[in-house]
Amino acid sequence: MRNPEQVYQQQAVKEASPLQLVVKMYDLIIQATYRKDDEKIRELLSTLISGLNFDHEPADQLFSLYRYCQDLSRKGEFEEIRELLEPLRETWHEMAEKMKKNGNNPLG
Repeated sequence: MRNPEQVYQQQAVKEASPLQLVVKMYDLIIQATYRKDDEKIRELLSTLISGLNFDHEPADQLFSLYRYCQDLSRKGEFEEIRELLEPLRETWHEMAEKMKKNGNNPLG
């Protein structure tokens, strides 16, 4: 028998918008900083890096930030990673909520 929580999580991921998935990635990274799980943090940041679309301007800045956070993780600077990513997580979350509310049109 499958774990009900795991089934729920899988369904939530399948139904999530791309922005909601980004928010989930940030949540997982932030959680990993509290566990001081350097390997997981770097793995999740690599996933975010691989998803960047360099045809759009913020990708270069996000790439640099994610690489910097990977370096911080190697050094055990988990609090600094949270300080950098938590405000971004909130911005992504707000955008995802706006898109959901406005039928995927962030400008409403």
